[in-house]
Amino acid sequence: MKLSEGLNIQVNEIKNIIFDWGGVITDLNVEKIIDAFKMLGFQNIEKYFMQENKENFFLHFELGLIDELVFIQKLHGFVKNNVSDKQITNAWNIILGDLPEERWELLNKLKNSYRIFLLSNTNSLHVSFYNQYIKKKYGTFGFNHLFEKVYYSFKLGMRKPEKDIYEYVLFDSNLDPAETLFIDDNKDNIHTASQLGIKCFHLTSPITLTDLFQKPNNSYSKS
Repeated sequence: MKLSEGLNIQVNEIKNIIFDWGGVITDLNVEKIIDAFKMLGFQNIEKYFMQENKENFFLHFELGLIDELVFIQKLHGFVKNNVSDKQITNAWNIILGDLPEERWELLNKLKNSYRIFLLSNTNSLHVSFYNQYIKKKYGTFGFNHLFEKVYYSFKLGMRKPEKDIYEYVLFDSNLDPAETLFIDDNKDNIHTASQLGIKCFHLTSPITLTDLFQKPNNSYSKS
């Protein structure tokens, strides 16, 4: 399995691929998580969920600065009194959508052609939930067997789009940025990575991950 020549990059130079998780490998249901928390009484969740304020507890959870118990307790402060921990956890995990078979098969094949890595801004609840989802759907526990190494923000205490997390990945896995492709659905994340010399592709709808491979007759624009 090889990259498409239609990516408008020198695909023959690419030896390593770093994938984002949500919005690239796994579909995201942002509207569903907003609606789910509003049903539980958290009416202004957008104000907290989408902001990058350093005091934001969502951000703290993503950086591993607070654990699951503290995070859930903080959410209890915004929902109705009779809402259970389980209801909160279910609402939180609803953002994670499907991982279609064609993407799963693609990742399994790419290991034979490239060094592949996962780099995600995420948290322990989402990882635990999705490990079980993958086990139920595909019979294996989590992503680790697919990638040479998995990098999660909550384990590193760093997150995209800050430069330090990219620099860490490049150093830790001994990657030459000129030989590395980074695929992400967030423009800010792409911008920072490109400043470090990493070749990047900004994945946006209607293009999907599988479209980027072995599609020589199609042309996509890099970002």
